[in-house]
Amino acid sequence: MSYKTLASMTVAIIGSGETAEYYTAGFAFAGHKVLLAAREGDKNSIHTSIMQLANVTVCSIEDAAYGADLVVIATEPKDVREVSYWLGDVRSKVIIDVTSNVHTPEEELVKTVCGIKAITGSQHIVKAFNTAGYEDILAPLFKRGKTDLMLVGESKKAKEITKILAVELGLESFYDFGGTEAIELFNEMTRCWRKMLLNQVAAKKEKSLAVK
Repeated sequence: MSYKTLASMTVAIIGSGETAEYYTAGFAFAGHKVLLAAREGDKNSIHTSIMQLANVTVCSIEDAAYGADLVVIATEPKDVREVSYWLGDVRSKVIIDVTSNVHTPEEELVKTVCGIKAITGSQHIVKAFNTAGYEDILAPLFKRGKTDLMLVGESKKAKEITKILAVELGLESFYDFGGTEAIELFNEMTRCWRKMLLNQVAAKKEKSLAVK
């Protein structure tokens, strides 16, 4: 499958906050119709600029999943199981999991891909990690070149569609972590990278304040 534009796709984004808004704006600007799903269609948690985009519709989780060609889950990990029940029949649809356990206490860690698969029955699930902002941390691992997006999951179809969509968001290079056997390692590594980035940001902020 070549990396070309997927014309006239309808993408469901499930979630709120920066991650959901990033993907909503990206896919909308790429020309796709986006169904942004808020709990019970609540618009209060969604930034006004996102709702003003012509090809973005805010609706319930059920309506978004039903009307979409593919689903992007961008919720908090603890909400993934509940959201999966609300999706309805998505067995034939690609599901992209972009959740992160970075702020989740150790005893509350959620294996999101396993939960999504068990509840929805979808065979086309991929977990994705955007490396933007983590370049310095990841450089020793990818000496041969830059990696924009890392993927893990069993479905080749889900991975290829995710790559095509990622190109439309301006991402260019990808690293495939493998299948189900690598999910636990993938989750732990990305969680550690996010924590290290937060520590770096905090350290720079503290240094900046000290200089002033």
